[in-house]
Amino acid sequence: MPFPAETPVLTDGVVTLRAPRPEDLPGAIERNTEDSDGTFDADDALRWMTYGIPEAWSTGTRLVFVIEHQGRYAGTVGLAPDSNGNASVHYGLGSWARGAGVASRAVRLALEFGFTVCGFHVIHWWARVGNWPSRRVAWATGFHLGPTIPALAEDRGRRTDAWTGWIGPDDPRSPRQPWFVNPVLETSRLRLRAWRDDQVDRITTARTNQATAHFLPFIPQPFTAEDARFWLKDMAEQAAAGLRFNWCVADRGTDVAIGNVTLYNVATRIDGELGYWAHPDAQGRGLMAEALRRVADWYFSPGGFGGRRLVIRTAASNKAARRVAESAGFRPRGLDRAAFALGDKTVDDRAVYDLLPTD
Repeated sequence: MPFPAETPVLTDGVVTLRAPRPEDLPGAIERNTEDSDGTFDADDALRWMTYGIPEAWSTGTRLVFVIEHQGRYAGTVGLAPDSNGNASVHYGLGSWARGAGVASRAVRLALEFGFTVCGFHVIHWWARVGNWPSRRVAWATGFHLGPTIPALAEDRGRRTDAWTGWIGPDDPRSPRQPWFVNPVLETSRLRLRAWRDDQVDRITTARTNQATAHFLPFIPQPFTAEDARFWLKDMAEQAAAGLRFNWCVADRGTDVAIGNVTLYNVATRIDGELGYWAHPDAQGRGLMAEALRRVADWYFSPGGFGGRRLVIRTAASNKAARRVAESAGFRPRGLDRAAFALGDKTVDDRAVYDLLPTD
């Protein structure tokens, strides 16, 4: 497959892709030594910028561009061709250039070059699981997200699972679905925010009890720290797929986690559904009803989610969950008979509540 003999200059007016220059070296060294656990040192950066990139380009093994932004070195983006007429994309930015869409702009330029000049059929992407900045760039530039492949990649000498994706020449270079980012919502007593990894113990305590085992039998009991970490990762995946919002309900004064509210089934913006649970030391104080009312206000607001109807479904015998729904202003809409499986292998009726912006 023919590639240009020299590195072309590509630009969208904000970001420029080009060959490396001697003045890029300090920026390259800084970027590659920012990770204190990394093994790529200043000498490696010098060899890569001076010899590695030009040699990789001349042999066609990797087509690497320097990313220039605001007149300075910001990172690199490259395409690695394979024997099937496809390529994989790789990119990295210095910390100073992150969060401003620079990587997405660079990847779009590289994709256009790869498809129109090089004639690649498909361009692949992968990143180790947990590399959310890389995944967000793939999402922003229109990649189809594929399966997570166990032990696909190597990270500091250890095999690690990796996310995968691909994009074709006719695919749009924009997100395929929303990526939900929880807004911080507050009341006089509460702050609803994203969960943090250091709150695993609060999650395990809240989700290990007889009521959870009875009314939510699909939740493991006891709910271990490993279960909590998996749940946090799953909620992050659901947000990235545009499927769920998930708030940690925290005490506004102490920031201690006291419960959870999940908003899902929001694809149509007609019916959203709420799920919730509380830590034992937060029960009986009206805190979860307060949290639901705050989420509902945001959900219905034109400046928030702009939804039209909220629904809560729970077991008819779950008196605590029903009290929270009713205290939050949700109206009973009847029972779905024999529709709620319980932990003792019996089936309960399902109580349905809803709320409209006019209620």
